[in-house]
Formats: sequence, structure tokens, C-alpha cells
Amino acid sequence: MSRNRGFIIATTSAAVLSATLLTHMPAQASDTGAFVGGMLTSRVLGNMRQRTEAEQQQAYYAQQSAQQQQVQQAAPVSATKSTEQKLDELNKLAAGGYITPEEYKAKKQAIIDAM
Repeated sequence: MSRNRGFIIATTSAAVLSATLLTHMPAQASDTGAFVGGMLTSRVLGNMRQRTEAEQQQAYYAQQSAQQQQVQQAAPVSATKSTEQKLDELNKLAAGGYITPEEYKAKKQAIIDAM
């Protein structure tokens, strides 16, 4: 995170410096310096926003994965339940999105094989 922060500070500083230098150049008929400085600053800020959104998305998915693991550990399929009860519980987990289709197929086959 500190490496990203250093990169952001460096690129922001470069953008501000570029914008400052370009806007203090003698004004031309089209104010090209201000335009280029504004474009550069806009690009840097846009990249910072995208990076922040990506980090937030990674944190969200990590949290979802941890919650799914907790649910799976909290409600293991008991050996004393009937095959029908195990399959019903497995169907509920799949319908709730707590397990992937691959996990569903593998567990269903394991229950059937144990009969």
C-alpha cells in the first residue's frame, strides 16, 4: 500500500508541476499549455480513482470469500443425517450461492457414493 501511495504522490506531483509549468508559459492563441496541463491532471486523477475502486473491489471479494468459508464451516453435513436430508441441505447451499456449481456436483456425487 505504501508503494502505491508513493507512486500516487509522485505522479500527482508530476502532474501538478507539469500543469503549473504549462499554464505559466506565455499564453498562446489557443492556450495549449493550460489544455495539456488539464488533460494530464485529469488522467492522473482518473487513474487514482480507478486504482481506489479496484482496491475496494478486491477487499469486497475477499470479505465475501471469508463469509462463505465461515458458512461452510459452521454448518457441516452430519454423518447421522439421511441421504435425503444431506441432499436437501446441499441444494439449499447451492440455491443460496454459498457453494459453486463444481463444489455442488462434487459433494452430491460424494453423498451418492456413500449410500
